[in-house]
Amino acid sequence: MGKNLRMFTALMIILVFSFTVTGCGSKTIASVNGEKITREDLDKRMDKEKLYLEQQGASFSGQEGQMMLKALEKQTLEKMIEQTLIAQIAKEEGVYPSKSEIDKQVQQIIGNFGSEAQFEAAMKQYNYTLEDIKQKVSFETAYTKLHEKVTADVKVSDAEIKKYYDDNKEQFIDPVKIGARAILIKYDNPNQVSMMGQKAPTVGRDEEEAKEIAAGIIKELNSGADFEKLAKEKSEDAGSKEDGGLIKDIQGNSPYAKDIVMPAEFDAAAIGLKVGQYTKEPVKTNSGYYIIKLESLTEEKQLSFEEARAQIEQTLPIVKKQQKFAEYITEIKQKAQIENKLAEETM
Repeated sequence: MGKNLRMFTALMIILVFSFTVTGCGSKTIASVNGEKITREDLDKRMDKEKLYLEQQGASFSGQEGQMMLKALEKQTLEKMIEQTLIAQIAKEEGVYPSKSEIDKQVQQIIGNFGSEAQFEAAMKQYNYTLEDIKQKVSFETAYTKLHEKVTADVKVSDAEIKKYYDDNKEQFIDPVKIGARAILIKYDNPNQVSMMGQKAPTVGRDEEEAKEIAAGIIKELNSGADFEKLAKEKSEDAGSKEDGGLIKDIQGNSPYAKDIVMPAEFDAAAIGLKVGQYTKEPVKTNSGYYIIKLESLTEEKQLSFEEARAQIEQTLPIVKKQQKFAEYITEIKQKAQIENKLAEETM
């Protein structure tokens, strides 16, 4: 996936869930304090939602697919109603962005694509318009500014920090950390899928052939071959091959946390070794057969209050602000005049 496609995909995730378009010219399907949302508005939003989800592997065919589509339509309209309400509040509170603010941010987005032509090509591929981007920027900025204004007075005391630690100790456990190198030999597995939900690419060998190759590598190690060198030469794990088979987490850290990065079979085999040892039999996973060498192992540890304090000081204000803003929006909703004809149909 190219840089611009990755960038646009990330933008679409935000767009799908972060803006609303209201207008006129077709049947009114909802209203927020007199501001109409039409069937045309909802259909346009649904076209984009559906296209995005289909590109991620979702299917809306058949009876189950149609039920999913109906549920998605109701959720989408509810989101549009809430976003319309937030935009109205932002205007009342004087925090809605000006045209110049919006234009400046839109130009920054276009600039991130390298050229306007590349931006327009990406927009065309995903059925978006420049107006869609402006709507997204407008709402995101209004939401952020309103959130900041409503939660400006939120503070966290030392007593609250300590109470949060005492009430949530299970959140502050440093997991088992495994430092390992590995050599992977793949095989064709019809049940194996890629991260995008598609079938994994074939390698032209079955499970027995992969196991035999892995067993041969173990024989080389038994004869004194260097593990890192063999990993660079023979491992089929593109993510660790060039580092001599060193396994890292998504942030590029090694050792990595157990049960997050590697399959359970891999972690169990690694933990069963002593530091410096490698597996004497190939370890089977859905990805293929691994030969694993353990380099370090750190046991699970409960973090003390002082060790966890910095993390709590960073996250607790965010939690409190989210709670306060959610309560604020709930209160505004209760006072607003909202009509939702899709919701009324199910009553």
